Formats: sequence, C-alpha cells, structure tokens
Amino acid sequence: MRTLFIIFAGLITFSGCEDVIEIKLDDGPARLVVDAWLNNQEVIQTIRLTYSQPYFESNPAIPALGGVVKVENGNGEIFEFSDQGNGDYNWEPSAGQSLGSVNDEFVLSIDLEGKSYSAFSKMNRVPIIDEITQELREDELGPDGIYAQFFARDFPGLGDTYWIKTYKNGKFLNKPNEINLAYDAGFDAGAEVDGIIFITPIREFINPFEEVESGETQPSPWAAGDQIRIEIHSINLEAFLFIELARDQILNGDNTIFASPIANTSGNIVNQSADNEVLGIFNVAAISKLEKTIE
Repeated sequence: MRTLFIIFAGLITFSGCEDVIEIKLDDGPARLVVDAWLNNQEVIQTIRLTYSQPYFESNPAIPALGGVVKVENGNGEIFEFSDQGNGDYNWEPSAGQSLGSVNDEFVLSIDLEGKSYSAFSKMNRVPIIDEITQELREDELGPDGIYAQFFARDFPGLGDTYWIKTYKNGKFLNKPNEINLAYDAGFDAGAEVDGIIFITPIREFINPFEEVESGETQPSPWAAGDQIRIEIHSINLEAFLFIELARDQILNGDNTIFASPIANTSGNIVNQSADNEVLGIFNVAAISKLEKTIE
C-alpha cells in the first residue's frame, strides 16, 4: 500500500506541470509502403505504392512510380496492374470477371527500381449478413435516437478474421473508433467464441461516432431515411493484426500513461532483393453486404 500511495502522490504532484518538450527524431531511410487491399467484387482493383516519410512530416506521401505490379492466382491467371502516375496501380475487370473465389490463393509481385517484392494472400470465407435491425433508445448512454446492429454468424472452426465496414448514405465510416474487427465472433483469439453470432459490441460498432464538447467520441444515432450498408470483409491474420495495431496507435492519445510506444506496423510484404523492411499489407477479401433504410 505504501508503494501505491507514493506512486499516486507523485502523479498528483506532477499532474499540474505542463512543460513543452521538443523531441528530435532522426530521419530513417524511406521504405516502400504497399496498400494492396483487393477483393472479389467486379470493380476496379487498386494497389497503391508510396514511400514512408518522417514521423512529423505532414506533406502527402511520395508516390512510387514506374513499377511493374502483378497478381497471380492459383489457376495461373495473371492480372497486370497499370501505373496511373500517382502511386496507384489499377486492374479493371471485364464484364463478369473478378480476381477469384473463396479459397483461391494469390501471389503479389512488384518490380520497382531494380528491386523485387512479393506477398501471399488467400481469399478466406465470409459469412452472410442475415439482418440489420434498428431500435429507438432513450435515457441511455449517449444521445437519444435510433441505433442499429447487424446479425451474422461466424463459421465453425477457430481462426476466421474479419473487417466489418459501415457506410452511412454511401460514405465509409472510417474514424479510428469506427474500425470494427472480429476474430471469429469476438475481439481476439483468446476469447474462443467460435461458430456463434457476433458478440453484441461488434454488432453495435456499426453505429457512427461523433466528437462531443469534451473532445471524446461517442456513438451517434441514425436519422429516419438514412441508408446503412454493412460489409463484412474476410481478411488474413496478418491484415487483422496490422489494422488492429494501426488503430490502437492512432488512439494512443486516449490511453494516457498506458499508451504504447509508436512503431511501424508489421505487414506481409517481403523484399526479395534485400533485407530492408517493407511496410504494408496484401489481402484479397471476399465480401458479403446488406443494406437497409432507417425508418
């Protein structure tokens, strides 16, 4: 108890002191950053290549131009992604064409400035969304109004990972608090909630978040006439861990003394030409979706 008291007293003593500390960070070498989030939809698929920049740099990332980018599936089909001149490399499917189907395996290859990079991803299974429900809530935490949740059942068998995305009137809800991940039907592997309906917090993380006067964020209600679209994206484990760590680091400021040290998030891109680290993720998702108009 004496030790705890001393720590607590020390925190009180120093809590009122606010000194500005300027930290000089050495600039490391620029790394290739690969954003290769592909899916099985019949739409233009984009892989974005940029270079990393110093932590406090606020300018747009420098695009990596002149690369040769290809994706090959397990059937030997090769999809060539054309350089758009801004860091984006696109592949446009023909009518009725997509990258592949569930359980297909894919290899990404990038040749850029004399170096070769590669990554592997499997298109994992994705559960269907059975229903989106709405409920009028009053005198509860958060503003009164209409709140929604979705219902879907995880597959039997441990190890499925998902990214649940919500769109409000066609706009993707992408605030850090709105990043909704699931490992099987729960939050992480240790929960071992397998083969059941997604747990309540995951079902309800589809509601928008808004900032209040205190600077904190809280769930926000929907309005009658709003269009809600829910998508479940199957993702590989590396992608799950990548997004989870990126989200937690973005929200680090809310963790006060329990914040984690800032670090690059590990991905699954391999530099075949050298030992230099490459940043980013390659994932090919299967997607299930459902829409509803709020009444």
